[in-house]
Amino acid sequence: MKRVFTVGLAVLMVLTFGLFAMASGEEDTTSEAGNGNQSAGQAQKPQENNNRLGDYEVEIKSARLTKDFEGKDVVVITYAFTNHGKDNASFSFALNDEVFQNGVGLNESLFLKDGDEYSADNQTKEIKTGASLEVDVAYELNDTTTDVEVEVSELISFDDAKITKTFKIAE
Repeated sequence: MKRVFTVGLAVLMVLTFGLFAMASGEEDTTSEAGNGNQSAGQAQKPQENNNRLGDYEVEIKSARLTKDFEGKDVVVITYAFTNHGKDNASFSFALNDEVFQNGVGLNESLFLKDGDEYSADNQTKEIKTGASLEVDVAYELNDTTTDVEVEVSELISFDDAKITKTFKIAE
């Protein structure tokens, strides 16, 4: 549901921006276009400790195993999210987070057995410019032996910049 809403919002924003640009008769030659090219160049040349995606900074901090309310295996990924943009922003509507095992995307899990240690609320909390927030997102595992690959990118972006991290599940 979150993904459908965010994709719909992204399409609406692109269409609105396109109509505004056509009405004003101006081309997009602002510094935003320069930032997009710079980010794309950075994405092609991986740099350590570069956690910046457009106006946002995100660190993929940790992963922990738990169970959902049905007893299925779940991994909880913890992110550190910082808003450097001029407007308030939330993790869910600014970034796209995806988690894979063997190249197959994992589904999000909302109801965990250890609910007191997991709060999905921070995913949609708006934060002001300069503020940071830890965000947990839970995913159903396909198995408990395969590594988990995490990818984060801007939800709306014209480049392929990503932050990635792999976690070993089995010891």
